[in-house]
Amino acid sequence: MKEFVIGVGDGGVTRDADAMLITYALGSCIALMLHDPVARVAGMVHYMLPESPESQQGSNARPCKFADTAIPFLLQATLAQGADKRRLVVFAAGGAQVMNDNSIFNVGKRNCLALRKALWKFGLVAHAEDIGGNVVRTVRMEVGTGRVWLQTPSGERWEMSPRRARAAGVREEAPWR
Repeated sequence: MKEFVIGVGDGGVTRDADAMLITYALGSCIALMLHDPVARVAGMVHYMLPESPESQQGSNARPCKFADTAIPFLLQATLAQGADKRRLVVFAAGGAQVMNDNSIFNVGKRNCLALRKALWKFGLVAHAEDIGGNVVRTVRMEVGTGRVWLQTPSGERWEMSPRRARAAGVREEAPWR
């Protein structure tokens, strides 16, 4: 299976059903993933901060760095590849508080709030999410199936599924190493 690595502040969309989108070390950042199971189109962004600067100078060069520009970019790019908004399955992961619990910046929480606002604005609902907490995550999405796998640095692995919530304690061993 081909791997397309989505770096920090980056994004990508593909129709390659044999590919896997992957992003590493989500701390306070958020990975938003969209999948159309009929068109077999998948996309992912790994955004760092909730809002682009007022000047918009930084966001034009790297639109996936900020939630307010990354999420519309991902939606538009996914639809341009043949996805239908009505069929999109939405996954989100990250938004952790990894520095300390008393951080005055609360970047993870602010990123989660930006996610919720954007999804509402575009009429989307997260079908499955694994956000908050204080653990770093690596995320993989299989383009052909839309399956999403998460892993922590300690090696814990589980599938994030629209049918099963992580909060319920459901874990399935990931098929990758």
